[in-house]
Amino acid sequence: MSPVNRKALLVALCALSGLILIGYFLFFQRSEKQEIAVETRPTSVKLAILNGCGVDGAATDVKEYFINKNAGNIDIISWRNVDRDMFIYGKSIIVIKREDEEKLNYIMNLTGITRKIYALDPNSIEDMQIILGNDYKEYFK
Repeated sequence: MSPVNRKALLVALCALSGLILIGYFLFFQRSEKQEIAVETRPTSVKLAILNGCGVDGAATDVKEYFINKNAGNIDIISWRNVDRDMFIYGKSIIVIKREDEEKLNYIMNLTGITRKIYALDPNSIEDMQIILGNDYKEYFK
């Protein structure tokens, strides 16, 4: 084998090894992250679902969505229209009533809703609220 062919073979083997390593890390890193997300699932999340968009039955539909998802660790303590029927929400939002980043991240990952606001209340019985905006069907299909 000539020195040029030997170098070409060595370069090809290095490139192939690099691709295998990259593929290995991409595949197994993703699998480990998914397993961690399942393992760190909070034991119980007390959640209120508020219809802020005015679509009849929106809060009930989302409650049924969670029931159908078999999200047994989510305790839906109420589902109703927002106070005074102020249907002004264009975008859905999570309202954090009790600060717990694990529960917040879980709900954000489960629903896909990333908008959030902190309205901490130590006397609240719910951990957080989801106020449904006009975009709620994007998150709860």
